[in-house]
Amino acid sequence: MPTSRANDPLGDLRRARRKNRMAELDWFEAAYRVYLVAFAFGGSALWLSGFVKDSKVADTTVAEIFRNGPAVLGMFAVIAFAAGIRSGSRGGPLAIEDADVRHVLLSPVDRRSALLRPASQRARSAAFSGLIVGALAGELAGRRLPGSVASWTCTGAAFGATLSVLFIGAALTAHALRVPRWLASLIGAAGIAWQGAAIAQHIVGPANLNGSLGLWGMRQRGIDLIAPALTLALLAVGLLLLRRTSLDALVRRSGLVAQLHFAVTMQDLRTVMLLRRQLSQENTRTKPWVRLRRGGTSGVVWRRGWHSLLRFPVSRLLRMSMMAIGAAVCQVAAFDGTTALFLVSGGLLFLLGMEALEPLSQEIDQPDRMSSLPHERGALLLRHTAAPLLALLPFAALAVATVAVLKGAGAAAIAAVLVLPTIWAGAAGAAVSIVKDAPDITSSAVEQTMMPPEMSGMTTIVRMLLPLVVSTIGSAGVLAVRAAHRSSSSEFAAAIRIAVAQLMLCAFIGWWVRRRDAWKIKFNAFMAEGKQASAQQRAARSELTRS
Repeated sequence: MPTSRANDPLGDLRRARRKNRMAELDWFEAAYRVYLVAFAFGGSALWLSGFVKDSKVADTTVAEIFRNGPAVLGMFAVIAFAAGIRSGSRGGPLAIEDADVRHVLLSPVDRRSALLRPASQRARSAAFSGLIVGALAGELAGRRLPGSVASWTCTGAAFGATLSVLFIGAALTAHALRVPRWLASLIGAAGIAWQGAAIAQHIVGPANLNGSLGLWGMRQRGIDLIAPALTLALLAVGLLLLRRTSLDALVRRSGLVAQLHFAVTMQDLRTVMLLRRQLSQENTRTKPWVRLRRGGTSGVVWRRGWHSLLRFPVSRLLRMSMMAIGAAVCQVAAFDGTTALFLVSGGLLFLLGMEALEPLSQEIDQPDRMSSLPHERGALLLRHTAAPLLALLPFAALAVATVAVLKGAGAAAIAAVLVLPTIWAGAAGAAVSIVKDAPDITSSAVEQTMMPPEMSGMTTIVRMLLPLVVSTIGSAGVLAVRAAHRSSSSEFAAAIRIAVAQLMLCAFIGWWVRRRDAWKIKFNAFMAEGKQASAQQRAARSELTRS
């Protein structure tokens, strides 16, 4: 036996697997895919950011940022830390192949040596993702704040990478130390409360140095480097304790992550969300918070919808509340001049709608039962949106309260006019995403039209982006109110007009849900008639040619 295999059998095994995987890789195709991804996302983001012509903030705003910025940005670090320890208490963040768990980790191989490479890759990929997101945010911030765009881009990249590594380090350490879930939740809540007090009372928070690092685009302090140093130290502790990793957690997560990757490949957002909940072990309540009495056959769908919503666990309700608050903050920032944040608000409202439309999703997930009911599918699906839309009222009130805290009672009154149509528009985009994944009841009757790969790819992109576009259109109403404010026009009149337009958009989406199947049947019949006419014309030409 060669010496290298005797000394490092695991390394030889991984090198052999990598060699076999590379042998099957078409380098030209891989490079072309990287080019497409870089062009589609990186190039498009830079190109679109060039259209943002927001003016520089005033000196008073800069002074306010110096005063409150470290504490506010530090809240993101506290949330990343809290999410990390919660992930670690539930078995995260590692997820390796099932074969590695069953054969490598059960063999006489040092567990830390076996897991060091996957853990390092997990930290590296998380840092890269945070770097990209932070760089985009810094590039937009550099257009409004003092300092060059390049310095803000580098600052945002460093800040985003630090937060991602903080999440991974906290998760690895919490998992190795076997932190129970209740203690992880308590530590996270205490950290968020402390940092919230730092924002409100201007005291020293646990993550002010992390937040101060995010302001290096316009000023630099050497003491801020303590934050990334502590983050790397936490990651190192997590890597040193890899021997304490639970095999049971790895077995459970390996299967779920494989399904998650497949769902992402198939662009099935609904399944992605379900698998993410399973990864975090977020289970619904066995009994609803309040049980509704039966009200006859006419209220069956209504009662089922509410029972589905009333089984939401506390963690999901808190997550939905954070989405509503975050969307309100982004709307306020867009009104104040940071235009690009209305896109973030649209994304948050889309996710909030995906969470709230759980009754509709459950109906889509059971097509056999739905097809057995003596009701038209479109009408049944539309009825399943009634309870979720009403259930969004508390989150709308929470968003208005956020606006009142940030901008005062006058702005809250305008927000009260816009908030419900805006949230419903975000839910309309989520409804489009859920309903478009429903089984096609017309596919068996008519053969699907064949399209070239270019058109098929474009159709896939449109199907993927259309729900987000609908939610973003609903979130763009704040820009019209801002335009009215800058032109000294009536903000209430503008808000009312935008609210009416958003309600019309929601009504159109509801009409689409109701009539979607009928429209597809008519379209397929039209295509079938066209194909039949073309076949008859070809047959007639063949007869003329033979004669």
